Amino acid sequence: MSDTRKIIGCIPARYASSRLPGKPLCDIAGKPMIIRVVEKAIQAKTLSSVVVLTDDQRIFDVINAAGYNVAMTSENCTSGTDRIAEYMQHTDGDIFVNIQGDEVTLNPEHIDLLVDKFTKQKHPQMGTLSHWCTDKESLTAASNVKVVTSTTGNALYFSRNMIPVQQNGDIADTGQIHIGVYIYTRETLDNIMQLEQTPLEQTEKLEQLRALEHGISINVTTLDDYQGLAVDTPADLESARMLFKA
Repeated sequence: MSDTRKIIGCIPARYASSRLPGKPLCDIAGKPMIIRVVEKAIQAKTLSSVVVLTDDQRIFDVINAAGYNVAMTSENCTSGTDRIAEYMQHTDGDIFVNIQGDEVTLNPEHIDLLVDKFTKQKHPQMGTLSHWCTDKESLTAASNVKVVTSTTGNALYFSRNMIPVQQNGDIADTGQIHIGVYIYTRETLDNIMQLEQTPLEQTEKLEQLRALEHGISINVTTLDDYQGLAVDTPADLESARMLFKA
């Protein structure tokens, strides 16, 4: 029996960015960054549709002019999850995929892997991506979120610090770095939005810890061949421009 659930890919995009103002509209080899991400996302075979969610008229106009789906959300949304939860109230989607608007090298096949694994579970709640890493600098950088999982692939904890560490305090040779793409059922997303912030979430400044602290399972799809580039700084932007020019 085929899966008839409606799976919507959502790309939250806000204009304000402390390190890179106007980030979604930054030009990368002749196209705005957000358009680059949309073009990748719509190639995912498992998504019923893809929509950009924003509170900025400039972003809305660029997406609309390019012929892609876009919806305005409230300025009061403090996170991408908030935007998706608000949009959810106006759609009949069953499952929602939160795609980062700065992942310019997004691989549609990774989205399909995440969705396929998630939809095959008996009672899925939430899922995300990670990739294996052996680079010590990447594993210790606070900007890279690490995750450890159970034998069944569910997240045990996310941290900005290196996890796990060896008994003597040395970091492990290999770790999993989290990739900020999430998938949720409608019920899970609605549940998360009704939950209060939790102590670990406030300490690490990681909203996925709210789900874990409230007993929501997050299944992790771990990639072996990830070569991603998230644009957070002017240096990242230059790297992306060089990549697309090549």
